[in-house]
Amino acid sequence: MFPVQLVEAAIRDEIAAAINDRPTPPGAWEPEIDSLVMVRVICRIEEEIAVELPDDVMPQGGFDGADHCVAIIMNACRERWNAHQPVKEEA
Repeated sequence: MFPVQLVEAAIRDEIAAAINDRPTPPGAWEPEIDSLVMVRVICRIEEEIAVELPDDVMPQGGFDGADHCVAIIMNACRERWNAHQPVKEEA
């Protein structure tokens, strides 16, 4: 079964940590979640659930908010997770 809570917590934790680690706040024209934040998120997810996410999981320009990012990344993780689970044959 896909670990929904684990994945969502990891994504939100990495977003919060990355935002707090920024030396300066992003400008009004910059996305809240940019490619540098996404690298942290993707590395954490791949480490937590051993699923490799595609390079195009982040749209150009990043994400304007955490909730949108979580929804997109969760969907990509769930798809990859399900694709890599063994198929159970029914007797």
